[in-house]
Parts: sequence; C-alpha cells; structure tokens
Amino acid sequence: MNLESLEPPVSSDVRHPAPERRTRRRLRLCWPLSIVRGPRPECVLSSVTVDLSSGGFSCLLDESLAAGENAVCILGFPCRNDPRTSQALRCEVQVVWVRRTEDGRFVAGCRIDDYTLVA
Repeated sequence: MNLESLEPPVSSDVRHPAPERRTRRRLRLCWPLSIVRGPRPECVLSSVTVDLSSGGFSCLLDESLAAGENAVCILGFPCRNDPRTSQALRCEVQVVWVRRTEDGRFVAGCRIDDYTLVA
C-alpha cells in the first residue's frame, strides 16, 4: 500500500488546491499502536501509525472510529539506546477525521490532548 494514498483529502480541484493547514512537521513512522475504546479487552484495536507530529498522528485501522470520539492509545516506539527494546506513551486523543481506504480499511487522524510515559 502506498503511504501517500493515506493522506487526508485536501482539495478536489487541482487548479485551486486547498492551502496546507498543518502547522507542525510530520514524520512518516510505522509504530505499533493500541487504541482502547472501552474497559474490556475486546475493546482494544491494534493499529500502526502512518505519520506522527508533535500534535497528533494518523493511523491505519481495520474498523472505523468516529470523528469526535475520545480514546486512550498506547503508542510503542523503539528506545534510542537499544532499538531492540521499546517504550510506550499513553496518549489521550480525539479523533479529528476518518477516511476509508481503497482496500476497505480506514485511516484516522487523531489529536493528542495529553500523554504520559508508560513505565
């Protein structure tokens, strides 16, 4: 799958493209992500990030989230000193946008409202 195809739509008119609304630099990172939607283990969605910025991330999902939905996410990332081990952030997020992909999956853009390092 081409990661460029996972970008949110910006304009359908190529003659008058929409201005770039993002103010923060984004990194293309494919890191593991667990999205907790409720108190039971079956309410956890497994995902990966598509890109990450200081204000949020987009992620690839097998089932849709709802724009406006609040969730808790566990974002895994490799340790700088030892890439074979990892750490995680617990993020409180709000889903900002959701888009269906050509293969029937979903991409969601999430804003990070708060985060803590998981010990």
